[in-house]
Amino acid sequence: MKIIAIPPQGIFAVNCYLAVSEAGNAALIDAPEGTERILAAAEKNGVKIKKILLTHGHCDHIESLAELASATGAEVYIHEMDAGKLTDSYTNLSQFFSEYLEKPAEPYREAICLSDGDTIELDELKFTVLHTPGHTSGSTCYVIGGVIFSGDTLFKNSIGRTDMPDGNQITLFESLKRLENFRGEYDDYRLLSGHGSETTLTREKNNNPFLNGNMFDY
Repeated sequence: MKIIAIPPQGIFAVNCYLAVSEAGNAALIDAPEGTERILAAAEKNGVKIKKILLTHGHCDHIESLAELASATGAEVYIHEMDAGKLTDSYTNLSQFFSEYLEKPAEPYREAICLSDGDTIELDELKFTVLHTPGHTSGSTCYVIGGVIFSGDTLFKNSIGRTDMPDGNQITLFESLKRLENFRGEYDDYRLLSGHGSETTLTREKNNNPFLNGNMFDY
C-alpha cells in the first residue's frame, strides 16, 4: 500500500490522505477544503479515488465531500453516529465556522454507515473500523496494515477537543484508553491524524500527556 499525504491548506489545516492499492485505486481519508487540489493530487499520482472514508462529520473534514463524490463517483463511508452531520449544519459546525469555510459544506445523503469492527475493502486493501467517540459521537479511526488514520481523536502530543456539540471528554478518554491498549499484528503503528504531523502510537503512549496512564488526571 502506498500512502500519499495531501498537504493541508486553509485556516483549519486538515490533513487528508490517499491510500493506494497496487492497481492504482485509492481510498481518500477525509474530504477537507480544496476539491481541485485533491483531484489534482490524485491525477498527478495516476490514481483513481474509489472510496472516501470519513473520520467524522465536522465541516472542516467534509467541506469538499459532495463535490469529490460527484466528480469521482466514489463511495462514501462514515460511522452511523455521525451520518446525520452530513446534512445538519448545526452538528457539523458549519453554522459556527461559516466565515472560515472556503464554501459551505453541501449536504450529502448517500453515505454508507459503518459500525465498530466493520471492514472496507478496496482491491487488496482492507480497512478496519475502530469506533473512538469523544470528539464526536461517531469519530472513527481506520486501521490498515501498520497504519492508523486517527482523525481528530489522537494527535501528536495532543487530543481532539470536546467542547463542541456532540463532544464528550469522558467518552474521549475511554477511546484514548482503547487506543493505548490497542494490540494488532504490528509492534508499532504509524499514526496519521486529522491535523498536525505524523507520529507513532508508541511515541504517543510514551510522550502524550493524555496517554501513558495520565489521562484520568485531567
